Amino acid sequence: MIKTSDETEDLKKLLKQEKCKSRQLKKALRESEEKYREIFEIITDIHFSASPEGKIIDISPSVVNSFPYRREDLIGKSLPDFFLKSSERSAFLSQLGDDSRIADFEFQSEGSDRRIRHYRISASHKPRRGRQKIRVTGLIRDVTAQKESEAELEKSRAQLNQAQKMEALGTLVAGVAHEINNPINLIIYNTPLLQKVWSDLLPVLKAHVDETPHRKYGGLTADFLEQNLLQLIGDIDMAAGRVAKIVTDLKNFARLSGAAEKQPVSVNEAVSNAMRLVHTTVRNAGVTIETQLTEDLPLISGNLQNIEQIVVNILINAVQAIDHSQGRIRIETGIRPADGRLHLSIADNGKGVDPVLIERLFDPFVTDKQTRGGTGLGLSVSYNLVKSHGGDINFESNPGKGTIFHIDFPTLVTGKPAKILIVDDDPVIRRMLSRALTSRCAYLVDEAANGIEACLKLGACRPDLLVLDIFMPDMDGVEVCRALKKNPALAEVNVIVTTGHPQHPKLAEVNRLGFKNIRSKPYNVSELIEFIDNILTA
Repeated sequence: MIKTSDETEDLKKLLKQEKCKSRQLKKALRESEEKYREIFEIITDIHFSASPEGKIIDISPSVVNSFPYRREDLIGKSLPDFFLKSSERSAFLSQLGDDSRIADFEFQSEGSDRRIRHYRISASHKPRRGRQKIRVTGLIRDVTAQKESEAELEKSRAQLNQAQKMEALGTLVAGVAHEINNPINLIIYNTPLLQKVWSDLLPVLKAHVDETPHRKYGGLTADFLEQNLLQLIGDIDMAAGRVAKIVTDLKNFARLSGAAEKQPVSVNEAVSNAMRLVHTTVRNAGVTIETQLTEDLPLISGNLQNIEQIVVNILINAVQAIDHSQGRIRIETGIRPADGRLHLSIADNGKGVDPVLIERLFDPFVTDKQTRGGTGLGLSVSYNLVKSHGGDINFESNPGKGTIFHIDFPTLVTGKPAKILIVDDDPVIRRMLSRALTSRCAYLVDEAANGIEACLKLGACRPDLLVLDIFMPDMDGVEVCRALKKNPALAEVNVIVTTGHPQHPKLAEVNRLGFKNIRSKPYNVSELIEFIDNILTA
C-alpha cells in the first residue's frame, strides 16, 4: 500500500513529536537525578540504600558528620553494625522484616565525637520499579540534642513541681508549727514545776502512807510513785523537747530568708564554719573529711548561717549514711565553666540512698532513720534554703557506693572578683575599709600593716588594686611604689595612694613615679568605694 504524501508528513510529525517527548523525558530524568544527587549530597540527615541482607549500597556524605567512619569505608558494610546493642539490632531487623517498613526506631551508637549519641532510623524495603530485587532505603537522624533538651525539660518540670509542692507544704507547715508551738511550750515550762512539786510532796506522801498503807493513787501504789514518778515526768520532758525540736525544724523548713537578711557571703567560709560545728559528731563516728576548696571564689548573696545550716545538714546526713569503719566525706567548691555559677559538692562513701526514697528525698518526714531519732526534715530544710538563695540542689547515689550532693549558687559577679590589698599601719582603717569593700561590693580583700609585708604579699599574689598609705614604719609607701616600678609583673597594678598629709614632699615623688590616684585622709568611705569601682570597671 502506497502512502500518500499527506500520510507521510503526518508520520514524520508524529515521529518528531515522539523524539521531542523522549528528549524532554530524558532531560526531566537527568534533572531529577541531578536534583536527587544534589539533595543527597547536602542533606544533613543520613540517607542510605542497602541490599536485602543489609549491605550498604550507597550512603550520603553527611554520615561523616555523625559517625566516626569515612563514606567510602561504609560501602559494602552491614547497616546493623551502626547499632551498639545486639538487642536493638535484632529488634530493628525483626520489625523491618515483619512490616516492610519502620519509623523512628531509636538506637545508640558512637558518634564522630567519640561519645555515645542517640539516633532515629526510618526505613522501608520493596521491589524497585520494574524489578523483583528488593532494596532497603531510609534515613538516619541524630537526635542527641533533642534528647538532651527533652531530658533538661523534664528535669526543669520536675524541679518546678518540687518547688510548687515545697511552697504549698511550707505554707501548711508554718501554720502547723505555730499551732503546736504554744501548747508544747506550756508542757516544757510546766514539767520542771511538776518535778519540783513532786519533790516537795514526796515527804507528805510517805507520812500519809504510814496511816493508809494500801491506798493507791491513780491506780498506782505509793512505792511505785516514789521510785518511778520522777522518771515518768522526765520522759514527758524529753518527749516534749523532741516535739519542740520538730517544731523548730518545721519553722526552719517553712522559713525563707528575706532579701534584707542577705549580704555577700563566702561559701568557703560557710563550709569551714560548718565543719567546726560538726567536728565532734564526725570525730565520734570515725569519719574522715577531705576538702578541696577553690581559692578566690566569687561571693554569693545570702545568709551565712543559712549556708552553714545547708552544709551541716548534709554532713550529718552523710555521717549517718556511713555504716563502716572506712568512712570518708569529700567537700569541693569551684566554678562551673558552663554558666559561672558557684558549685559545692559533698560526697560520702556510705550505703547510698534507699531506692524507695529517691523520688521523695527532699520531702519532709521522709527518712530511713526513724529508729535513730531522725525526723526527715534536714534535707527538706536544706532544699528550701538553697532555693531561697536562687540555687539548685540535686544528688547522685549508688547503693553501697555512696551519695554526692551537688549545689549551685548564683554569684554576685561574673568571673572572679577583683582582689584588693589594703596597706596601712592603722588597724582601725584597715578593718573599716576591708569590711566596707567585702560587704558592699563583694571584693576579695587582703591587708598588710607596712611596706615590707605589702611587698611580700605582692610577690605571692598580684592584686587588681593596691590601696597604699604613704607614712608607715619600716618601709613607707614611696618605697613600695619604687618596688612596683622595678618589677615588670607589678608595674601595671592599679594604685590608690592615701595620706593624711596632702602637702608633704613625698607625694611629689609618688606623682613623678606615675601614681596619680591620691586621696586625702580622712576620706568618705562611700566616695572611696565609688572611686575604686570606677578604676576596676574602667
